[in-house]
Amino acid sequence: MEFELIERTENTLRIKVHNADASVMYPIVENLLSDDRVSEANYSVEHQELDDPVLFIKSISGQDPKNILIETAKEIYDRFSKVYEDMFPEEEE
Repeated sequence: MEFELIERTENTLRIKVHNADASVMYPIVENLLSDDRVSEANYSVEHQELDDPVLFIKSISGQDPKNILIETAKEIYDRFSKVYEDMFPEEEE
């Protein structure tokens, strides 16, 4: 995946996520929406087959949406890494 910054303000962030689909975008948005620092999070796709999704994040005043997105990505990564470790503990040795 590649990321393209479209717009950034003090409390908003709009990023195009190349080569992503709903299976990637949905967990990101769900985690963002569960964060008290986020007032709005969604993604949109102009044309399902032709366009890449655009992620939009709006944070509450004083909170950097970039840092929130980075933290969210790390949380998702950690959660999925834990699934692998739980399913295949013998491969971790």
